[in-house]
Amino acid sequence: MKRVVLASAASLVAASPALVHAQSAVTLYGLVDAGITYTNNQKGASNIQQTSGKLNGSRWGLRGAEDLGDGLKTVFTLESGFRPNDGTAAQGGRLFGRQAFVGLQKTGIGTVTVGRQYEPVTDLVSQYAGPGFWSPSTHIGDNDNLNQTFRVNNAVKFRSDTIAGFTVDGLYAFSNQANSSNGTGFSNNRAWGVAANYTNGPFSIGGGYNVLNHPNAASNTGGAIGGASTTSGDDYSGAFFYGLNGGVVRQQIAAAGTSYALGAATFGFAWSHTQLDYSDGSSRKFNNYDLNARYLFTPALTLIGVYTYTDGRATNLPGTNGANLKPRWHQFTLGVDYALSKRTDLYLSAAYQLAAGDASTRVGTGYQKIAAIADAGTASSTNRQVAVFSGVRVKF
Repeated sequence: MKRVVLASAASLVAASPALVHAQSAVTLYGLVDAGITYTNNQKGASNIQQTSGKLNGSRWGLRGAEDLGDGLKTVFTLESGFRPNDGTAAQGGRLFGRQAFVGLQKTGIGTVTVGRQYEPVTDLVSQYAGPGFWSPSTHIGDNDNLNQTFRVNNAVKFRSDTIAGFTVDGLYAFSNQANSSNGTGFSNNRAWGVAANYTNGPFSIGGGYNVLNHPNAASNTGGAIGGASTTSGDDYSGAFFYGLNGGVVRQQIAAAGTSYALGAATFGFAWSHTQLDYSDGSSRKFNNYDLNARYLFTPALTLIGVYTYTDGRATNLPGTNGANLKPRWHQFTLGVDYALSKRTDLYLSAAYQLAAGDASTRVGTGYQKIAAIADAGTASSTNRQVAVFSGVRVKF
């Protein structure tokens, strides 16, 4: 990282004694992640691709703070996502699509920020699940957003300092729409969420809950979720399952997890529940159960293993006389990460997914049992899919 000091303490003292504490600094930082991905079945054929951001989304950003004295600071972050394989912007083409916020931080209390931000479950719970620390283990369609498929616009967030091992996080995101005659305008594409975790030595536990009302609504593109070009598919994934079917009216995400470090090994368990209610009266529910482990063989070499079981429910499906389906997915992920230095590492990961139970994904006018590893691109033409991800990641 490179830091630029915008004003020296000496010059501030010369200007006014009242500004002794008003020191400002801006940090330029970033990450570039690119590699090669092999998938055994994409619509019936194998594929080898040059890909980017399979372990972490590539980004560059500016992070700043100004010391106002007495433990108070102003803070800001502007973070832009991009794809190194073709140089295009991510997050629907936004200039600062990953994060863009400003706020105040008080030592011993916490930080209040305003702008485009991560929701509380991402902040405090995603770390316990495979998607939170090893992207190729993303749950089917990232239905719980633990791999940060979407961020939240128009958000006011409070995150506490860690006190006696506890941290809490709360967010409310405005629809930015005037209330309508039927009283629904103010809630059209708004969001809120809460989360908390506790850490004590090698033990950590946390949980949280998010609610999205009419996310990505065409009637309010300036709301909390979506709003930019979604042709790249990296801003909201709620419509991934079984086709759009009239749009998502409400999405609820509850998640909890725990981890324990034992010597060189860290073991984790996470559960998440996602419910998507659609305007056509249908709904989809997903329970994700995640077992994961990391083992540090050497200071440079880490082995990661993740097993995820997703139990799905789809009710009142259109075109089926109200049929109910019970799809299931099993996914196994094994990965290895080797650090060449503090800033550069190489990674290799293999994932296998099996779609089981009832037919799982809408194809045309019917429903088929199809595997779709979230980070592999196009879905398989069968109920099985294998993908191998490799790459190099450089931080600056």
